[in-house]
Amino acid sequence: MMKKILMLALAALLVLGTAVSAALGEEEAEARECYVYTENHQPLSVRMEPQGQIVGRLEYGEKVKVLSVTGDRWAEIIFHYNHPQNGEGDWTAYVNWRYLSDIAPEEIDALLESEKEAYTGDPMTDINAEFATAAEVTPYRVTARPARVTSWVSMRWIPSETGMEIARYTTTEELIVLKETAHYLQVQDPDTGDVGYIHKRFAQK
Repeated sequence: MMKKILMLALAALLVLGTAVSAALGEEEAEARECYVYTENHQPLSVRMEPQGQIVGRLEYGEKVKVLSVTGDRWAEIIFHYNHPQNGEGDWTAYVNWRYLSDIAPEEIDALLESEKEAYTGDPMTDINAEFATAAEVTPYRVTARPARVTSWVSMRWIPSETGMEIARYTTTEELIVLKETAHYLQVQDPDTGDVGYIHKRFAQK
């Protein structure tokens, strides 16, 4: 009788282990790839828990798979480190979502370079040229990603840094993208209904 119980328990553990492995496999399959994009090209701290102990670092431009994002904008990843309880291995860890980008750093650099090359020095010419590239998109949400922790993203009336500011958004606030231009996104504030433009480098999907 005891042998039968032990066999049943072992079978249950095997099924549970398979289910857990399958769930992790599904989660990793759904993971999204992002790139480390920090100020001054500095490494990004990896923490065991949101705002917790630092267990390692990711280099500027390094690609990472994000499993999920917490409500306070911490990205859950798989990272190889020496866990205090579990030892060395691949464990879940967290990085600040604000320092990740959907776009590779070299693509952002290319975006800024193309904007610089297209700039004529005449505001109206540049603004009209930017408007001419506008394209409709299926609406999707982005999170504001300021250049600095203490900064914000400005929504402007026109796709230009010279445009009048409508509103400011911190790293936790979301906007709905309505159109895309060569270098800007036309966005709507879901709370106020305001519509304006933010630069692509300041948005995170």
